[in-house]
Amino acid sequence: MPKNFIIGTAGHIDHGKSTLVQTLTGTNPDRLPEEQERGVTIELGFAHFSLPIPKTQNDTFEIGVIDVPGHADFVNNMVAGVGSIDLAIFIVAADDSWMPQSEEHLQILTYLGIKKFIVALTKADLVDDLDFVTEILADDLQGTALEGAPIVPVSAPTGLGMNALKEAIANTLAETEDPRDFEQPRLAVDRAFSPKGVGTVVTGTLTGGKLLVGNQLTAYPSGLRTHVRSIQNHNASLEQAVPGMRTALNLPDLPLSAKGKKGVSRGHLLVGGSPGEATMEIDVEITRAHRPIPGQKGTQRPLKSNHRIFVHHGSGRTQARVLFPEDIVLSPGDTSIAQLRFDHPIHTLAGERLVIRELSGEATLAGAIVLDPHPMRRQFRSEQRQSFLHARAEAPNDLQVLLRTHLERDHFVPTLELTQSLPFSDAEMKTALKKLTKANEIVARGDKHFAHAPYWKELVKKASKVVQDYHASHPDHVGMSTDLVKKNLGTATAVPGLYDALLIQLGEKNFKVAENIICHNSHSLELPPELEAPAAEILKTLDEAGLAPPLPTELQTTPDHVAAYKFLSRTRQITPLDPKVTLGSKVFQGTIDQVRNFIEMKGRATASELRQHLGTSRKVIMPLLERLDRDKITRRDGDFRTLV
Repeated sequence: MPKNFIIGTAGHIDHGKSTLVQTLTGTNPDRLPEEQERGVTIELGFAHFSLPIPKTQNDTFEIGVIDVPGHADFVNNMVAGVGSIDLAIFIVAADDSWMPQSEEHLQILTYLGIKKFIVALTKADLVDDLDFVTEILADDLQGTALEGAPIVPVSAPTGLGMNALKEAIANTLAETEDPRDFEQPRLAVDRAFSPKGVGTVVTGTLTGGKLLVGNQLTAYPSGLRTHVRSIQNHNASLEQAVPGMRTALNLPDLPLSAKGKKGVSRGHLLVGGSPGEATMEIDVEITRAHRPIPGQKGTQRPLKSNHRIFVHHGSGRTQARVLFPEDIVLSPGDTSIAQLRFDHPIHTLAGERLVIRELSGEATLAGAIVLDPHPMRRQFRSEQRQSFLHARAEAPNDLQVLLRTHLERDHFVPTLELTQSLPFSDAEMKTALKKLTKANEIVARGDKHFAHAPYWKELVKKASKVVQDYHASHPDHVGMSTDLVKKNLGTATAVPGLYDALLIQLGEKNFKVAENIICHNSHSLELPPELEAPAAEILKTLDEAGLAPPLPTELQTTPDHVAAYKFLSRTRQITPLDPKVTLGSKVFQGTIDQVRNFIEMKGRATASELRQHLGTSRKVIMPLLERLDRDKITRRDGDFRTLV
């Protein structure tokens, strides 16, 4: 079964990158006439070749190659091509050795987190003492990401060392993990065009997840939605592309960008699944190399807050302003937490890598790793926020750390929000959440929300106390209004879904929640001693009055009678039918039986017939029958009532 990987070139101009790619693949990556005339790579070039997988019978590596410009004027194009490579072939000419663009390209690859390298020592046929040159180069690489990488002397024109280079590539890829599939396909667009009669076509390196014909994608920064009509990989049509493939997509319903018109162009990002929103700011950790780049004064100057920069992400770049914590000035070799505030929205995931360059384009200043793709703009410098970011910076790719810190900060989070900002699959998320739950660090509330355990326990405790205190001060009340509980808890319940989850939790913890009233299971209604006599008087009056009751106001002649009336109503010992009619509950229940018996005997009855049968007035019979209709004991059909 073939395995797909992407390799990229890097190195100083005229060190033979494109020539090496052509010899390696049979394809000239310099496709523009200007490039071929000048012998200078300007744009990204692409090629493909296959290699047998070591120690297998027929399996192959299907390798996409991205060739990058080496000239200082085209570093922006170089950065756009190498963000998603699995292996860098770092080119150094044997007759020229280490040069300024060698250093800049190496720093860019390091900032992007590239781990796998092979050094191709090109033009090896032009030096007399190849061993000495190799030794000098190895010394130059000490303390860099290239230290310990295999150095393979080659000469593309003569074929010297090409088999050894292929062997080194195959052996390195055999030890390289497959491109990650976390079920969130992402394609950074490096070309966008519209062939006649086809519609928009974009190309890029697929990462993050599989992509199938018919899948929906969201384009950033526009936010436009599109669907995949067809997929190609090196001119071959596919039904499915996998991470690590150079991929061409036909997107007929997504226009090309134009002045005043949203669309897609190079530098944009296509994302599948249910992605989160693009944001105008992200929190990051910024690192600067300690080695200056020759000829780039910007690499020697300190980087300060409010400095405007270019941030390279994927195949694009966006202007931004960098904000450091108080008193931080970032010198070469330093690392710091920072916030990047963009001129245009950007879509990132935690753990993604960025490159920071001067706005003038003259220097590569630093690299950054995304710690929080959806931060709050305010309070960046607060102690709580800094603690959160430093915890993430210590383990920016540890899923449990990312989940724990997210819940520590936001307390109660929808599961979808967690998945939208993290580059992990559903299975990985479930496993990590299960471990944190088992360790009592977080609490699952259904399958749609998670809460930070200490916060949740404290909130449940506080809500329980609010209700218990209410019982103590209102012993004659059935319970406390859920709206009043929410008001007492204040801003803690402002998060969508939190209060409903809290009521469910209380319902599982010795509380009853029904009809917008909550009470503890142990709560029993108590009539204060001073209300016993007025309550008994009201009950006696209504029992004796039967279906000719006095007005409710006549029952509530003193404050104690008012309080007693409310208690009897809440405990359903009396039954208010409307503002002018209240019956004793015994009378009410007896009347229901009489109405049932009468209608069963006759089949149906009018209000007038029921009034005469009960021996009551119109003032009583109408609200009585309306109550029976609401309680679904009777049903009105014109002038008649029947039983439900």
